[in-house]
Amino acid sequence: MKKLILVIVIAAIFVTSSMVYGGQFGPPEPVAKEGKTALGVGYFNYSAKWKTKDVGWEESKVTQDQAYLQLGYGVAKNWEAYLRVGGADSKLKDVFTTNADDSTRAGFKSDFKDGYKPFGTIGVKGVFNVTPSFGIGPFLQASLYSSYKDSTSGTVSGYSETQEWKVKKPREINLGIGLQGKIGETIIYGGPVAYWAKAKIQETFKVVGATYVATGTNTLASSTTYKEKNNIGGFAGVRLPLSKELSLEVEGQLKSRFSFGGALTYSF
Repeated sequence: MKKLILVIVIAAIFVTSSMVYGGQFGPPEPVAKEGKTALGVGYFNYSAKWKTKDVGWEESKVTQDQAYLQLGYGVAKNWEAYLRVGGADSKLKDVFTTNADDSTRAGFKSDFKDGYKPFGTIGVKGVFNVTPSFGIGPFLQASLYSSYKDSTSGTVSGYSETQEWKVKKPREINLGIGLQGKIGETIIYGGPVAYWAKAKIQETFKVVGATYVATGTNTLASSTTYKEKNNIGGFAGVRLPLSKELSLEVEGQLKSRFSFGGALTYSF
């Protein structure tokens, strides 16, 4: 029965994502009991569309693989505060200027990629049980990531050129309401979420043996602030008990793009 419920909920997540940054939210009901702790390990695949209002910058698809440990503490009955620490990489599509954008350039890659670096998340959530099988509760979650950097080299009009992108301290805040239904000890949940995610971007071009016509120098630099597209999304998932202390969570989120993740949590 538990396996059937898990399959149905996962399928529902992917179906609803066709209709409608920081990791999963989980159900309103905490894993950590009042005065107790809970320890979890998780993975989250973040995908989003980032944009800026500044002229000359294109919208980009951003993806991250996030692996983390989570420590939760029951601060009061049905309320939990938690801390996550882990590593996340960063990938952005079509950010470098290539031959497809400028016929005088050759040899440049188009995509940005940097490896795993530390990130941290803090959050708090709680549940108000309307009935023994239905509850509702708010949550607040904030994440701060490391800065990322990547570069590519090629030629422009026959001269050597290096392009560099820096993504400075991406950060995200999520505020939402979760609704949950219980089937035995299994919890199916979902709800709306408001989110704000942004990062400062710095772009640099440096050519060797020549100068740029616009400035008369061999270096061009510019910057902007990218934000995740839209501010309202939704999420849905399931918490499946594997034993009295151990549980599995699987969750999907739809913001500017669809993201998903899972976590194993042990409550003490």
